[in-house]
Amino acid sequence: MIWVVRACSLYNASALVAFLIPGMLSAFGVAVPDASFWLWLPSLLALFAAITLWISSRDLVRYGAFVYWNGLIRITFAIVSFLLDFGGSVGAFIALLAAGDLVLGLACIVGLPMATGRKHAQLLLDQHPAARN
Repeated sequence: MIWVVRACSLYNASALVAFLIPGMLSAFGVAVPDASFWLWLPSLLALFAAITLWISSRDLVRYGAFVYWNGLIRITFAIVSFLLDFGGSVGAFIALLAAGDLVLGLACIVGLPMATGRKHAQLLLDQHPAARN
């Protein structure tokens, strides 16, 4: 499971690279926004997720909630991008991106409870089985 989480981290890092290297978005058929703000905003969000996931991969029992929520976000992004046909406005590349997010998100949601010994609700609410208030 550690390697799945690290793959998620690297997947986010690749988005950072794609947004910040000039010409990379165009190579994928994505129209480059006029304002650089729209390049930096998703890049910084991707950077935060990449760092959080990489650190979380070092101790999944302790930081599993971050990974679980990231999995939910990935699945939500994939479903929304397919339902709203982001490919029609952004380009066909978004469908590949969403498919990758769907696979990684499902791997996290399905695999994390087994890897951490926590139930879905415990991961969702960041509750540890041994912790009692």
